[in-house]
Amino acid sequence: MAKKTAVVILTLCMIFVLAACSSNGNTAGSPAGEASGNNEAAGSLEVDPSDPSFSAFKEPVTIHTVTSEYASAKYPEGNDITNNVWIKRYKEKYNISVITDWVSDEYDTKLNLAISSNDLPDVFHVNASQLQQLIEADMIMDLTTVFDGYASSRLKGYMEADADSFESGKKDGKLYGIPQLHWGLIEQPDFIWIRNDWKEELGISDPQSVADLKETALKFMEKHGGYGIAVDQTLDYLNLLAIAWNAHPDMWIEGGDGKLAYGSVQPEMKAALTEWAEWFKLGIIDPEFAIKDFSAMNADIVAGKVGMQPYYQWWGYNPGVDTISNLGKDAIFYPYLIPATDGKEAKQSIFFANGSYTVIKKGFKHPEAAVKLLNDYAYIVDEGVGKESKESLSALLDNDLAHVVGAFRVLNPNSDYEQFEAVSAALQSGDTSGLTTAGMWQKYNNSVDFIQNTTPGATGDYLQQGAPKTAYSLSKKILDSGNYIKTALWGASPEALASYGTTLDDILTEGFTKIIMGTESVDYFDTVVQNWKTAGGDQATEAVNAAYGK
Repeated sequence: MAKKTAVVILTLCMIFVLAACSSNGNTAGSPAGEASGNNEAAGSLEVDPSDPSFSAFKEPVTIHTVTSEYASAKYPEGNDITNNVWIKRYKEKYNISVITDWVSDEYDTKLNLAISSNDLPDVFHVNASQLQQLIEADMIMDLTTVFDGYASSRLKGYMEADADSFESGKKDGKLYGIPQLHWGLIEQPDFIWIRNDWKEELGISDPQSVADLKETALKFMEKHGGYGIAVDQTLDYLNLLAIAWNAHPDMWIEGGDGKLAYGSVQPEMKAALTEWAEWFKLGIIDPEFAIKDFSAMNADIVAGKVGMQPYYQWWGYNPGVDTISNLGKDAIFYPYLIPATDGKEAKQSIFFANGSYTVIKKGFKHPEAAVKLLNDYAYIVDEGVGKESKESLSALLDNDLAHVVGAFRVLNPNSDYEQFEAVSAALQSGDTSGLTTAGMWQKYNNSVDFIQNTTPGATGDYLQQGAPKTAYSLSKKILDSGNYIKTALWGASPEALASYGTTLDDILTEGFTKIIMGTESVDYFDTVVQNWKTAGGDQATEAVNAAYGK
């Protein structure tokens, strides 16, 4: 399902292989790097010992890394992902040569093979499951000291801003993986998106209740035909509305007994399914949703066949761009808070957001070099405006080149929140002095471009931050008021849960689809839950509770 943290399943056999690899391949004693993370030691390495976070090395340092493909990046002629403006900057500014040993569009699979054969690069990024496996196998370095000694105040500030994710990179109090973080929790709240010209044409007020959603859908159908709400076969998008019934599908939550439980199998979910089955009978839910994938669902939006869609904050990027291109500016959709059945605003679901960690092979001599490059990335993105030339920033950040640095990328978990505040203030006042990052300028300029020229490609930024009704203004309200629940599973999934892959969720999706379509009664929910438990749900629940000390 769309919001779930991706996991890589390695067998117990592989764990044994890892342990064997570790004992065979890393017996050279304590790595020099683990002892070099303090300013005194740094003085012997740095051109400017007073500034170890950003000083160049006196002697050349080489880092071997690996990375995934990034197809949307556009390089100047002669450049590629292994040879570009970032790689040149590392050498010129820090005396660090970064050599990319391999690039793959199946990164996790190829990295798993590298792990099992003990053929690791010096610095690389891993997912949460791989991090735990590498720690258990003693194949990666304890970064506690080097992070304390070399991380810039800005980088440390990122970790303080999302302390939960920072803790997820530790074991027994030691830091093994530096989380690469995310754009912020402001990305996560979900909305009901409603086509504005249809809404205004019929004089419909903003939805305040679940009954309002149903009534709006019926009025759209009466006027324009078709069906009322676009969803797809995964139920991911329909499930976004479940919070209206205080259900939190796909999320591990704490129950009344203090134990962790899976939100999809709680009684609140049955109440949501009861209403959705009624909506299906009335034709509100797409009668063909069970055979439509994501692309087919959005194709109906772009074709003007439907005027409501539960969706994420990035509706404006997809399908928004194609919708405006095909139907024009008046067909724009705006986001609205999902109302609860009691008439209040529904409590949102917040999931573990950190997708990857920067790790360093045990034995690498210069772990501080990787921390310097993380410092540099944070500096360029957050402080580059006003300190670096426009040409330099454009070369580093435009054309998606900001995404090509692999393990040397770290995001500010407050960036989108701060960016939205600055961009919305500048749009209201016309004073752009508060725009201090390249990202802020991009969102501002694209919002202005949409307002003045209705440029379809600017729809995403406009609806996220620059429109009269924006996704981020609603998200900010949710975060500021604390009207959300965070998943209890804040880190890697326990092996016993990950080993089931999609099997358990497939049972739920198939059973819930039958209930919605009326081929089974709502009481079939109890059978579906029992099937889920028997297939491994009970064992998975026990594993999650054990992993979190419940």
